[in-house]
Amino acid sequence: MPSKMNEVCTLKLRQIVKNPALMLGMSPKDVNKYKKIAAVYGNVAPVIVGTPQNGGYPILTGSARLEACVQTGIREIPAVMAQAQDEGEQLKLALMLSALQDEGGAISEGELISRLINDYGVAPRELVKLLGKSKAWISKRMALAKNLTSAVKSMVTDGTLCPRSAEEVAKLAQADQAEFATNAINCGLNKNEISQLIQRYKNALTDDVRCEIIKSPLNALSKISVRQRKKETSDAGLNGPGRKLQSAANYAAQMLLKAANMVENAEEEALSAAYPQLNRLRNIMGEVTRTINRLVEDVSPGKQPGGDVQW
Repeated sequence: MPSKMNEVCTLKLRQIVKNPALMLGMSPKDVNKYKKIAAVYGNVAPVIVGTPQNGGYPILTGSARLEACVQTGIREIPAVMAQAQDEGEQLKLALMLSALQDEGGAISEGELISRLINDYGVAPRELVKLLGKSKAWISKRMALAKNLTSAVKSMVTDGTLCPRSAEEVAKLAQADQAEFATNAINCGLNKNEISQLIQRYKNALTDDVRCEIIKSPLNALSKISVRQRKKETSDAGLNGPGRKLQSAANYAAQMLLKAANMVENAEEEALSAAYPQLNRLRNIMGEVTRTINRLVEDVSPGKQPGGDVQW
C-alpha cells in the first residue's frame, strides 16, 4: 500500500475504484493505444487516484490505461495518490485533469461539472476560475451531459462527432438527435452548417421542414444557402461572400481529391462498407457539376459579353 501522497506507488487493479463519469469519455481507441504500449513496455503509464475510500482508491485520471491493463491481464499498475481529501475535491481534480485533453473529453467533463454543481453545490463561477474557461463553456458542457442521448454521446467519445457540433445537436429533442447526427456526419456537415440547420429547425413553422432537416440535412442546407445568397450584396473584406465561396470551393476540391485517393487505395471490404456514401457522393457530384456549368458560364475568365470565351 502507498505510504506517502503524491509519490508513485504500485496498486493492484482490484484496489482501484472506477469513475462512471470518466468511463463515459473512454473510447476503444484510447484503450487500444495503451494496450499497444503495455504489450511492448508493460504498464509504464501511471494513473492518478484519490485517497482511499471504503478500502478502494477512486481513479481521477487514467481510465483507458486501467482498462488496457485489465484487458491484457496485467494485475498491477503504477499510481500516484493525490492530495484531495474528500470526494468533491477529487472530482474537481479529475475535471481539471480531463480539461488538459489527455483523455476523457467533453462528455466526461460535462458529467463531472454536473456532479460538482448538482451534488456538491459548487458554484459555476468557481469552476470558471478553476478551469480558466468561460461561463458559456461550463453551460455547454453541462448540456452535453444532460441533454444528449447515449447514442450521440458515443459519437462524441469515438471522435465521429466533434464536441462543438454536439453542443448544437443537444438543442434538438432527444428523439431526433441520433438520426440527425448520423445524417449530418454522413453528409460531412461542419459545426456552422449544423448550427444553421438547428436554428432553422427551431424556427420552422411546419413539421415537413423539420422532418427534412432531420432526414435530409444536405437538401435542407442548400435551401438555406440559396436564401442567404440572395441577401448578400457586399463582397468587401475577408468575410465577403466571394472569399467564402473561394474557400468553400478550395476545401471541396481538397476533400474530393482526398476521397478519390482513398477509393483508389481501399480494399474491397472497405469499398463495400462505404458504398452508400460513395454512391451519394457520385450523385451529388453530378448535380454540382450541372449547377456550376449553368451558373459560371457567363462569368468565365476572358468571356466577352455576347461572345465566346477568349483564353
